[in-house]
Amino acid sequence: MGNARRTEESRELSPAEFASTLSNRFLHCRELGHTWKPHTVTWDPKAKAYDRRLRCSSCHTIRVQVLDRTGHVLVNRYEYPDHYLAHQAGSPGRFAGSRDVFRLEAITRFLGESTASGAA
Repeated sequence: MGNARRTEESRELSPAEFASTLSNRFLHCRELGHTWKPHTVTWDPKAKAYDRRLRCSSCHTIRVQVLDRTGHVLVNRYEYPDHYLAHQAGSPGRFAGSRDVFRLEAITRFLGESTASGAA
């Protein structure tokens, strides 16, 4: 029995299904982008570079940048909170056309919330 049977819990979600599972904060960042705020900075004398970390005030993703002494960005990488990324086969966290999917989920939620609040 080399192949494990896929369960409903372990099946890969479609982009729309994944978008529907996101918290409002995560959805906002996925749709519109992050709101970066300074978090920490250190100087590495051996590497002659700055290690700067920015933190998104909404979803708490950390953007790690390595900058040379002139301020030029040498490296950008990200540290995401749990459940921010989708773990799809081949490309974790990325979907083709993903911003469209996230925009549609956001406006659908907003319409649902505004319809519900308008009825009260």
